[in-house]
Amino acid sequence: MRKVYSLSLKLTLLILAVFSLSAENFRVRKVHEVNLAEEVSFEKTVSIGINDSIAVFLPEKDSEQERYDYLEGIEVKVSIPKAVSDWRDSVALVLYDSISPKPASSQIDYSGTRIFIQPLPSKMSWIVQIPFYKETGLKDSSYTTKVNVIPDIQKAFTFLRFMPVMKGVPEETLEASLNVTIKPCLRNIGRLSLNFERKGEFASSPVDIFVDDQPVQSQFTGKIYSLLVTPGLHNLSLQSNEFRSEVRSCLVEQAKNTLENFKFKSLKPLLSVSAPDNAEIFFDGQKLSEIGKEFEVSEGEHSLKIILGSYEVIRNITAEKGKSYSANLNIDLQILED
Repeated sequence: MRKVYSLSLKLTLLILAVFSLSAENFRVRKVHEVNLAEEVSFEKTVSIGINDSIAVFLPEKDSEQERYDYLEGIEVKVSIPKAVSDWRDSVALVLYDSISPKPASSQIDYSGTRIFIQPLPSKMSWIVQIPFYKETGLKDSSYTTKVNVIPDIQKAFTFLRFMPVMKGVPEETLEASLNVTIKPCLRNIGRLSLNFERKGEFASSPVDIFVDDQPVQSQFTGKIYSLLVTPGLHNLSLQSNEFRSEVRSCLVEQAKNTLENFKFKSLKPLLSVSAPDNAEIFFDGQKLSEIGKEFEVSEGEHSLKIILGSYEVIRNITAEKGKSYSANLNIDLQILED
């Protein structure tokens, strides 16, 4: 008798697959809400009954046309109790589009278009991946079922329903609970954002941006530049004819935004002087009030004098555009033995 039910169900599912593009009205026992996050560590498990639904709410976007940076779909892992797995093809997972009204835990009556239906397999767990775009890295495997349709996510949610699809199922099966874990399917990318502090003479200075020695943007004059890169360590280089070039390394994590702040530095020569605290330092005849702090100097010849007690040293410096100079007074004590 069970084989007859199974064959009958397969025929029914085939008919549903052909005639499922029109809206249907239905009632569920309960709607479980899951607010998804674009985070590697995010997952949420809900315990649901047969004829329950799950409304997966996606992160809100400013525009309906804007793509999610990292999210390419969701993964649904169903832990199937023995009471359900023993009755093969008795319970199915259904995916809907055009759900009305907007799902809520207080609402049980809905209208929607069925776009996917598949019975739960006769095993203890089942993993289903639902893509949100055509171009994703999601694939079918011996452990995972990839849904062959793409739900409409312009309203920032998708709707799943578990329902009995066989007659004569025992009460134990109809009253069983399923543990369902929802997690995001994330692209293997992260975002690198460059924030430029533009003031005064650098308000409109263009900059060439290189990532891993490859040019990604030429003559950029804005405040924030952002791009998607693979996770890992990246070398970042900024080059300009109007301010000092800068090179640094930055670590980008999957599905996260890495922010790097830049303050443009003038091409005027820079000088820093280090000496003991009780030393007097004179630059071009003017005594310096701060020691060890970098300061700008004009291009050309300069003199630097340091007085420490009765010890005096004078040096000349030729400062060139775009270069930095460091002057250090070291007093060394040598003990010689004959």
